[in-house]
Amino acid sequence: MFEDLLTEYERLEPPGTDTWNPLLDDNELWHRVRLFIALGWALRQIPISIEKLKVLDVGCGVGRSTRTLLEFGVMPENILGIDLRSSAISYAQSLNPGICFQIVRSFEDWPSPGTFDLVMQCTVFTSILGIGRRLAVAEQMEKSVHDQGYIFWWDGQWAADFAGGDPLRPEKLFLNSQVIGHREYSLRPFIPEALRCLRGRFGNRLAWMAQHLFGFPPTHCAALFQKMKS
Repeated sequence: MFEDLLTEYERLEPPGTDTWNPLLDDNELWHRVRLFIALGWALRQIPISIEKLKVLDVGCGVGRSTRTLLEFGVMPENILGIDLRSSAISYAQSLNPGICFQIVRSFEDWPSPGTFDLVMQCTVFTSILGIGRRLAVAEQMEKSVHDQGYIFWWDGQWAADFAGGDPLRPEKLFLNSQVIGHREYSLRPFIPEALRCLRGRFGNRLAWMAQHLFGFPPTHCAALFQKMKS
């Protein structure tokens, strides 16, 4: 079902490499910063002890997003990362021996349903071509969490060119879940962040106006969903 995606990623990130290492590109560095902020926001909304939280990272690649969970106190034995690429899984496991990683080539290989408190994906859907396949992956993610479990979405607002280049709307994909929160991000500083010294109603309005007139447009969004009771 995802042979084309596997082929594309073998080209973009050959075995044994870390193409999106933030040391190599300022855009990737900012991407990591924004993901860190967005994931922290989402984890604060989940009323489960961070030490007990069981998390599935879908499309973990070489484990960059998976490692981020450790910074917030998620226990490594409570994390599972899955990906299509055996080379990426091997690389991730070598860097993170305390975390379990698994190759998933089809939905039949997917972990047992209802196992996790939180399932997350970070820039996976930008690479999936077509609404049918996106809906299928979203449905599988929903099955992975128990009733009233959570789903974290972090992705670009548009699919990659090789995946159609169309807009991504996460609220249209997770049909059995409700939106807890939604935020948009630029991979560059927002003007209100740079003008934190301005306080009060006037300062907030000035910063808001400056952002809309001169700021970088949002390119990514984060969303947190909660699965509805079946």
